[in-house]
Amino acid sequence: GGPLVMYFTMRLPPPTLLIGAVATSLFAIGQTSFFVDFASAFTISAPVISVAKRRTTTTTPLRSTPFDASLYEDDDDAASSSAADLASLASANPFSADLSPLAAPPNTKLVVGLNKYSHDATLCAADAETGEVLFAMSKERLTRNKHDSGNVASLVDKCLEQLNLDLDSIERVVVNNHHHRVLPLEDDVDAIEWEEGLQINDGAESGYGDEENLLNNAVKMELSHHLAHAYSAAAQCPFDEGMVVVMDGMGETYRAMRSAAVSGEKRYVSDLLFEGTFQCVPSDICEKSQSSIFDWREAESVYVF
Repeated sequence: GGPLVMYFTMRLPPPTLLIGAVATSLFAIGQTSFFVDFASAFTISAPVISVAKRRTTTTTPLRSTPFDASLYEDDDDAASSSAADLASLASANPFSADLSPLAAPPNTKLVVGLNKYSHDATLCAADAETGEVLFAMSKERLTRNKHDSGNVASLVDKCLEQLNLDLDSIERVVVNNHHHRVLPLEDDVDAIEWEEGLQINDGAESGYGDEENLLNNAVKMELSHHLAHAYSAAAQCPFDEGMVVVMDGMGETYRAMRSAAVSGEKRYVSDLLFEGTFQCVPSDICEKSQSSIFDWREAESVYVF
């Protein structure tokens, strides 16, 4: 075995809502724009735009928020206030509002992209009709554990809380994990219950068997790892055409992709579905994988769109 270096000069199909919701974000680092997905590897969309920085001076006067003594009433004063006064106080203080500023219309349907059971567990939720990203968060922001992994029950809870929606609002889920396949793992309910009962493996963390983590009522699909990186960059970059270079060093295993392709699994989308349209190094990877003791993994991949 060894690293599988895939130089994919393949053309990505147009991103759809199915895979456009894989967790993404846009950061400006220095003077170069990078499109970075939350699975932790840098996927650089080319051509890269270099933006020159320039100091500017504003002539608009800066004014602070006017002082409002009602925002600083103590508990005794508040307790003695009338119901009308309390309502007025709540409306004056934006931090006391019950409704999240991210709240979506009640009939909103979501496509949720998830990286789970590996480092940097992450969620991104997009409007299933428009494709607009409504909420995105890494698990480490909740647990305060850098690069936190495991299940995503707490992330789904937080997402639905902020959007003021419920589980029925999630109609499609796209998952990914570069260590192992996700959907076959979650199909084995007995194994999940066994691990939870013994508090081992993923069952050692609360939420593993919860519906907020498994999301079995939604249509579930899975992407191979480097393809997930590529789509997360291409789907939201401001270019009509370009190139995505994935230099992850550890992507999907070849045998996982080959097995799904041979069996015709409909819930799993990998590069091998486009076999024959790209160059693979080594070119005889299929033959080598049949005799190798160890499996092969994606190392570097290049996509154009």
